[in-house]
Amino acid sequence: MAQEREIATRIASLDELQEIVSAIRAIAASQMQQALRSLEAIRRYSEMVREALSDAARLAPSDGAVASTAGLSSSAMIVFCAEHGLCGGFNEHPLHVAESALADRAARSVLIVVGSRGGQICRERGLTPDLVLPMATHCAGVTGAARHVATEVYRMFSDGRIAGLEVVHAQQAGSQFPRIERHRLLPLEMPVVERRALAMPPLINLSPRRLFDDIAGEYFFAALENAAMQSFFSENATRFRTMEAAHQNIGNKSQELTKLARRVRQEAVTAEILDLISGTEALHPSESQVGADAGEATATS
Repeated sequence: MAQEREIATRIASLDELQEIVSAIRAIAASQMQQALRSLEAIRRYSEMVREALSDAARLAPSDGAVASTAGLSSSAMIVFCAEHGLCGGFNEHPLHVAESALADRAARSVLIVVGSRGGQICRERGLTPDLVLPMATHCAGVTGAARHVATEVYRMFSDGRIAGLEVVHAQQAGSQFPRIERHRLLPLEMPVVERRALAMPPLINLSPRRLFDDIAGEYFFAALENAAMQSFFSENATRFRTMEAAHQNIGNKSQELTKLARRVRQEAVTAEILDLISGTEALHPSESQVGADAGEATATS
């Protein structure tokens, strides 16, 4: 009986854990769907900003402000990770890419980790991030998280701490595991847009240089928000697969325990029946045994 109660307790615990895993899996699936719609909106917005930046570049005076400046001595690297766990090895891959990239550089770079869980793993691996920022835990908060990162980058850029910026993030590629993307955001590279003849010059209320700088800021933010949303989608895709595997494992374990409980119960019932049979034989001996006992008694007398 004690073994039956123990098995029943374990099955009940697995059922409760199954409910939690199912809830996390459902939330991850919902976040993935929302992130997909947001990525499409970000893509359309980025295309509009690219075209506007190309038009603004034609109006702005050519003073070499957007020229690529290779060989910068100070730069920063942003690594997008997760704010919470339960997403398998999602944080390990971008941190590994960032660690390898920083090891190849002669000069020290500023490391910015987005995601508290990623910052914790980063310190466990011997990396000391200069700044750890929170990552969004729901799709609606990704834009705010990207804006927070952009504000910190602008501050470092204005203070002269950095002159270049790279971003490392996961991006879902349709396979089981996301691929890790690493690309440069600053210095700004002019987008390649097919030059088209304008029917008439655009009407502007700002100076061409101010207009170009403002649109360039929007272009930078769109690229940063896209990286954050790609990472958020990949994080929840990884979490969904992790919870799906856990759901199957818990179901298999519960089935095994259910079979074990039936077998233990059957053995207990069989033992009880055998005990009853043995007790009945002891209380009511067979007729042959009674006759033999009577014959022995007669012979003795």
